Amino acid sequence: MQKPIVSIVVPTLNEEKFIGQCLQSLHNQTVARERYEIIVSDSSSTDATVQIAKKYADKIVVCKKQGAGFGRNEGARHANSELLGFVDADTSVEKNWVAALIEGLGKGIACTGPVDSLEKDSLKLRLFFRWWGLQSRLSVMASYPIFPGFNFGVRKKEFDRVGGFSTRNITTEDIELGQKLKKFGKVAFSKKMAVQTSTRRMRNISIPAYIWNGISFVLFKKSRTWQQHRLDF
Repeated sequence: MQKPIVSIVVPTLNEEKFIGQCLQSLHNQTVARERYEIIVSDSSSTDATVQIAKKYADKIVVCKKQGAGFGRNEGARHANSELLGFVDADTSVEKNWVAALIEGLGKGIACTGPVDSLEKDSLKLRLFFRWWGLQSRLSVMASYPIFPGFNFGVRKKEFDRVGGFSTRNITTEDIELGQKLKKFGKVAFSKKMAVQTSTRRMRNISIPAYIWNGISFVLFKKSRTWQQHRLDF
């Protein structure tokens, strides 16, 4: 069997509503399916997530701890390739996403791209996600990469070198990873590496407070814990 050139990691926990759409979008790519593997890193889901994932994933690994950082790191540990891609379970990717990721990792040690909202019923949230994508692009141009963990690619060598995603109890593990990676090489931005992610987590959240949480980490290295995030937002 041909060794895949890229491994796509999807962390999950009770994602039966979204996981099928996510994995189907990853399965239907312009890149030949045998050139990449899909790894679902599941944190002991109690719904039908794993059963649905078996239809599309090449590997399903069990992550004993909950949290996106733990799940992404555990999935990466089982990767068979030198290139990694990360997508969340409630995110769908464009058909050329894998091709764009491979191209991006030919230009830098990491890469990201535009984000948009999966649901289209809220103009406020659609604009927020468009802003998020613009922020990623401008921050990459400024050599201060801030990218979302749900649309991200990285060379495994550098990912392992910086210790992967933080497993500390913070809500800014992707921002922290970007700041670690910039010390070892360029982070690229590709317009073709586009995704649509669910607005579900933003429905009852104060967007200014959400943005301030990121700014606070950049300026003062302080982030809300996941407990504070769930309670206060």
